[in-house]
Amino acid sequence: MVSFGIDFGTTNSSAVKHVESVEPLRFGDDAGRPLPSIVAIDKGLGEAECGRHVWENRDEYVESGNYHVVRSVKWNLGTEKVWETESRIWTAEDIAAEILKKLSTRAETLGLEPITHAAISIPVGYPPAARAALRSAASKAGIEVSAFVTESTAALIRYLPALRHCHHVAVFDWGGGTLDISVLRMDGQRVYEIATEGMDIAGDAIDNDFAKAIHARNMELRKQNIAFESMPSIDRDNLRIKCETAKCQLSSQESTQILLTSYGGQTLNERVDRAWFESLISVHVDLAVDLLSRTIEGAKLSFDAINRIIVIGGSSNLRLLHSTLSADKRFAGAILTSEEAEWAVAEGAAMVEGSKGGYETAESIGIILSDNSFYELVQPGERVFANPRSVSLSLVEDSKQANIIIAKRGLDAQNGTVARIMEFGVDTLGFDLEQIDLSYSINDDLILRIEALSRALGSRARGIREYDKLRFGYHL
Repeated sequence: MVSFGIDFGTTNSSAVKHVESVEPLRFGDDAGRPLPSIVAIDKGLGEAECGRHVWENRDEYVESGNYHVVRSVKWNLGTEKVWETESRIWTAEDIAAEILKKLSTRAETLGLEPITHAAISIPVGYPPAARAALRSAASKAGIEVSAFVTESTAALIRYLPALRHCHHVAVFDWGGGTLDISVLRMDGQRVYEIATEGMDIAGDAIDNDFAKAIHARNMELRKQNIAFESMPSIDRDNLRIKCETAKCQLSSQESTQILLTSYGGQTLNERVDRAWFESLISVHVDLAVDLLSRTIEGAKLSFDAINRIIVIGGSSNLRLLHSTLSADKRFAGAILTSEEAEWAVAEGAAMVEGSKGGYETAESIGIILSDNSFYELVQPGERVFANPRSVSLSLVEDSKQANIIIAKRGLDAQNGTVARIMEFGVDTLGFDLEQIDLSYSINDDLILRIEALSRALGSRARGIREYDKLRFGYHL
């Protein structure tokens, strides 16, 4: 069976073709590396270019003033952000489609079929609107999204053949846009997500803070009082690019140089020592390690119960992160890194698409009733059900609003403990035993959608909420 997986990343994107008993085939740029997620749009012609050439010449594209240079479009999906040219308006979906088309074309160029279907990885808590927009972008690129899978979970699935002996594994995936952490339990041919957390402090945020610090140093040297945000946008972008390069160099060098021939009309030339840089980013690393700790604790596991911690993603190459994890007795003996980690998420996604068993919910979702009991709506083992299910409730007191509390109970929940995940109110007429109709569904984007309304007031008093952090189990 042939299956494809796509890692649509903030900094780089990649695709993998998986065929049983055959080495996976990887598709990125022409040099065999992941494809930079950067697109240059000609402001006059309205045409787009993407890939390694744009990345390597991004300074020239920006400085020419003739292009919109779009990086990290992943986080513009689901928003109204547009880029105008003389011939057309580009949406985030259009730009994302160009990156996906490039991956598909790469597969075809290598003498294979283009990518027509794929599982695509997404960050923990990726917004519902962004998921829908990513699915639309893939469609524009001629690709049908067969499944979404959390990036960190996909990474675990990639390494699963070598980790069959493990019972609990944590994945620490720190990329350009997000840190995604999953704690998973292996049970035979099944993998269950028992805790997932994420944060948007990652490589891009580090680069931005690094650039602001260099800006401040440079302003002091010039004896000027100009805020970073007041600098021309092209200068800020160029400085962030130089800081990103310097960040990578400082993983293996004691110092490096940041040089711009023009920054605010003058030359910027700053020498950066590793010790100063690591002092600057230590707060980011501490936050990342703290999130790993809290995710394991949230899974109700001891640190000794974690057999392996898979560390991947571009930001995971930071020397300070490795030294911090290695010095922490809770994690040091479990760390697992890979020289080919940049392909792990796409490979895992391909394995998900090719799995015969598919996936199912790995937790119980329900509502908290007035007597504080838990009424289950979605039970573990559910598949996607796009057709809404419904349940009728009633008020137990005179109130002008019904308070809907949604909670979850994990596979390992003990003593019936539950955790609230969202709460919202629905207007009512306020009479005793007034009927409240609640409907719910899980769509193909792995979003739980809940709708509630008073039957007496009808749709004019409807409350709608979506939950984007469902956990799943995968049959492999």
